[in-house]
Amino acid sequence: MEHSVQRVYGAKARMALMVPSTNTVAETEFWEMAPDGITIHTSRMPFFAERFEKPFDEMESHLPRVIDEVNSAEPDVIAYACTASSAKGNPIVYETELSKKTGKPTVTAAAALVEAMRVFKAKNIIMITPYPQETNDKECGFFKENGIEVIQDESIIVDESQQKFKNMNRVPSDLIVERAVNLGSHENVEAVVLSCCDMPTLAAIPKIESALGKPVTSSTQSLFWRTMKAAKLPDQIKGRGLLFEMS
Repeated sequence: MEHSVQRVYGAKARMALMVPSTNTVAETEFWEMAPDGITIHTSRMPFFAERFEKPFDEMESHLPRVIDEVNSAEPDVIAYACTASSAKGNPIVYETELSKKTGKPTVTAAAALVEAMRVFKAKNIIMITPYPQETNDKECGFFKENGIEVIQDESIIVDESQQKFKNMNRVPSDLIVERAVNLGSHENVEAVVLSCCDMPTLAAIPKIESALGKPVTSSTQSLFWRTMKAAKLPDQIKGRGLLFEMS
């Protein structure tokens, strides 16, 4: 009697995601990029901008519970999928702190963006986000602290609730492409950053790269790339942008 071969999910790696509870994009795009043999397991950090004056601080106060929860899936590597809250100081220091707390290699969206710029050898960039301008300003300061100049930034606001960090998934891909190509066409721009793990970017990245002839990355794309590296897996994936081809 013949026995069918059993498929073992996560045979190559189990990736864990910690996301703000409002995020609906990061998990979806991680699955879209994941090669066969990788599984994604998500734990949500409570995020309620309408309830708290400092919602990111409130969100991070739940990390002990979220870390316990995500570790129960026994992941090989953990990805912290919030750019705004991880964009502070030296991002490697924050990754190291998180890794000590989780007991697993843990990478962040902000560190991933900085490392992607080093792969691109880009020090002058433009940044597109779905954020309120105050958050853009903080991220511009973060990049500057890490040797990267944001020449110009733009917030794409298509829903007023974005001012409270909601519905950022509604920013349309064609609008991201239009604005990125417009800002990125200046000669001194070396790369384009699409910042925010809750803004859909996978469809936009290759179109922008094709139009500009310059490298483009996003919070979610670079975070997945960095997670692959942390899991010691091949990080070259065809059709997902120059970052996966240059590293």
